Amino acid sequence: MSEQQVNVTRYERVREILNEAAKDSQADYGGIGRFWDRGAEQLKKAVIYDIGLIAPKPASSCCGHKADQSDCHRGAASALIRGLKGESPFDGSQFPRLPWGGIAVSPEDIEYISDWIDDGCPADDHASTIELSIQAEALPSGLSVREIAELNVAVAGTRSPSRPGELKQRVNLDCMTEPELKRLGDAFRHLYKLNKWPEDVRSYNNQALYHQNHCQHGWERFLPWHRAYLYEFEQDLQDYDPDIMLPYWDWVMPQYRPECAQKGWIIPKSFQAFLTVAQAEKLIAELKPAPSEEQKLAFLHMAKHRQRFTSQSLFFRYVYNVIGYRYLTPDPQNENRQRMIDALLASNPFFYPLRYPAEYGGETINQAIHYHYPSAEDIRQIMSLNNFRDFGGGSIYDSAFGFLDQNPHNTMHIWTGGMNPDYGEGASYDAHKLASSSRPAKALLGEKRNSMVRVGGRALHSRSDLYSQPQYGDMFSNLTASYDPVFWPIHVNVDRIWSEWQRLNPSSIPTDLDAILSPWNYTVQDMLDTARFGYEYMRCSYFIPVGLDAAVGRIISQPIPINEVTQGFRKAEIRLHWVPQLSRSCFVRAFLNQPGADAQTQLDGNPHYAGYLSIFGHGACYGGPGHCDTPPPKARDHDHRTRSHNAPRNHRIDVTECAKKLLASNVSELQITLVVIGADYAEDTDLLKLEGVSLNFLD
Repeated sequence: MSEQQVNVTRYERVREILNEAAKDSQADYGGIGRFWDRGAEQLKKAVIYDIGLIAPKPASSCCGHKADQSDCHRGAASALIRGLKGESPFDGSQFPRLPWGGIAVSPEDIEYISDWIDDGCPADDHASTIELSIQAEALPSGLSVREIAELNVAVAGTRSPSRPGELKQRVNLDCMTEPELKRLGDAFRHLYKLNKWPEDVRSYNNQALYHQNHCQHGWERFLPWHRAYLYEFEQDLQDYDPDIMLPYWDWVMPQYRPECAQKGWIIPKSFQAFLTVAQAEKLIAELKPAPSEEQKLAFLHMAKHRQRFTSQSLFFRYVYNVIGYRYLTPDPQNENRQRMIDALLASNPFFYPLRYPAEYGGETINQAIHYHYPSAEDIRQIMSLNNFRDFGGGSIYDSAFGFLDQNPHNTMHIWTGGMNPDYGEGASYDAHKLASSSRPAKALLGEKRNSMVRVGGRALHSRSDLYSQPQYGDMFSNLTASYDPVFWPIHVNVDRIWSEWQRLNPSSIPTDLDAILSPWNYTVQDMLDTARFGYEYMRCSYFIPVGLDAAVGRIISQPIPINEVTQGFRKAEIRLHWVPQLSRSCFVRAFLNQPGADAQTQLDGNPHYAGYLSIFGHGACYGGPGHCDTPPPKARDHDHRTRSHNAPRNHRIDVTECAKKLLASNVSELQITLVVIGADYAEDTDLLKLEGVSLNFLD
């Protein structure tokens, strides 16, 4: 039977599909670049961070016969196909969908590539050819051989995947990237959705209920109880996304202007109200009557420029007085107001309508509540305390609030809860009416001193509750605070301050270490060590994947932007992650902003030389086959032997002094260069393997 001949081979068509999807993306996939462009044989060998992209050829077909013609289901088993479909680990949990930085490949094209893999990844068969033998392509080198690796910061988040012996990192909320915030927000949305099943303990409301019914305040269990609570909630989030960690909100950073807090950011920008373009377009279509063309453009402009508002009341006043759309009132039954709240909630999972930060009827928190926003000096004084009773609270025999519990903790509840300016009769979004009818916060507080935050009869997190107009924000009360997502970064920061105080005062601990922290079975003693629960605190961290497939003699990162939020760090570290046992000794020199550094680079007086570490080599193996093999990351079930001496290790280099000096000279980026030096003081290019490198900034 004759066949129609075509000029483009199936492999070339695969390349076209992937190049069209990748567009202008500069992703380098750990140093191998566009792996699909290097020939069919090399594509079959391509590895991204220990993940082979093409599944091995099966020994037999799916029918049990020798697989000499078609590798049945080989395509479906390949990481390349899973990656194109956005399946684990390319679902955002570890890596983004393939191709990185591009657009999604259509299901039809994915099936085409999968069929090509099933047929053995032929290099030169044409699209019309039914059967061709595979012709190997002779390329001069493999994809994973690199003596000098120039590497990007991880595109799937800035922190390394957790390995045994590595801690996950709780980072500064204001240092998180948009992809990281989206992943965290998706996990929160997942818990919100579970509220549809009231008996599901994983639901957000049931997690919040723990605090409502069991929270400990005013004595020594305040800090350990909340540490347990944060851990439990974090585990709930990790059931959805294993790499999620709760961030902390450092309230005394310069952007919050503690000396005049009502003129600062008020709350983190990631927790403020804003509209996405998609939600703005949906809202415009739903508003009745429809906005004018000019008003539509104003809504879209607000969304495109991600204009943010610290509360719903400020958002509605902007819509009413600036955009000029006036078909809304503070009435909870007003349908346009409800539509706008729906749009704000859909745009940002961290927005909470019943939150009125820094709003006290035109007065400051000092004037209305007689509290002041916490300052760096407050924290310094608290950190100078040298006993747990003063710092964290007294025992049952000598009970007292700890100073950390009073201020800043209590203050931040009051600050973020605030007083609803639209509560009560006569409320209006009209700026002119508001100016003529506002009353001092003290008068309002005096009138309703005993009402405070209402709890009974509410269906918390229901739409009817989120549309309501309460007198105070939910953070104003211990009974409702945990329903507002801003509760979590505030309490994570309290825990961070405690962990730092523990470092300075390791022998100062609560009195009753055996007390059970209800409703869980943790004791106070259990909660004294954060490492036991698998986390540490980090202002921010930038992970550079390298890969264990080949040794590398010199590592050069791409420049890493260091923003103002990061620059107030206390300590900077370069970490080498998951380094297998080395057969020879070496040392690794670290340079910042000197990409040309090598074994001969001058060290004395060099402002770019950051430090070094030495690694003691294992030597030649003296055992039988497998004796010196790298053990698997996780031991078998019930294998309780001590860790293998060949287990990979993690290494650290303190680069604080070098980093601070460079950043003080108006540098806004840091670039890492690591040079591996052997015993002969020459570069050793075939020794060091590692999973990755990270640049870390600690408070």
